[in-house]
Amino acid sequence: MNEENDTISILAEARSGSQAGMGRLATLVWDRLYPFVLRTTLNQDAAEDILQETLLAMIREIGALRDHTRFWPWMYRIAWNKMQDTFRRRRLQSSVENSLLQALRHVDGGKESGSNLLDAKIRDETLQRIRAEVKRLNDQHRDVVELRCYEQLPYTEIASRTATTPEKARVRFHRAKESLKARLVCSV
Repeated sequence: MNEENDTISILAEARSGSQAGMGRLATLVWDRLYPFVLRTTLNQDAAEDILQETLLAMIREIGALRDHTRFWPWMYRIAWNKMQDTFRRRRLQSSVENSLLQALRHVDGGKESGSNLLDAKIRDETLQRIRAEVKRLNDQHRDVVELRCYEQLPYTEIASRTATTPEKARVRFHRAKESLKARLVCSV
């Protein structure tokens, strides 16, 4: 019960605008949620990233919390949603990379890779090359590729985030794909 009272007083202090209170609340949340997130992700770096995003969401939305007794369920839900977002992005990134690998195989003459060590090494090197080429795209193209492929956003949302129209976002995405394809074909 004493721990719950401490949490309520720290929460009240943080909600009043105190930076020290918000710092203590962030430390309390980190200490309590870190084991949960780490056990779920099984990756220390991912757990730290997810907790940082969770804390940012807490800071942004702390005023929307109506019932202070629901603070911990609210925080666990935010952390859970951030983990799901991370898993979704990883699956999508893997899917995009696999699609690009398929395209490279098609350009390479349709060679099928087996399951031996050499093929695994070639696949890893190809994925590294794809990641490097995505990073080399100009800012507009890289942004639209990340928003469309990794975050799975519709063109209307991409347009609002990039201060353009949905049609221009669609054109930029098409041009980004063509540019990426040309870069990958040239580097083969």
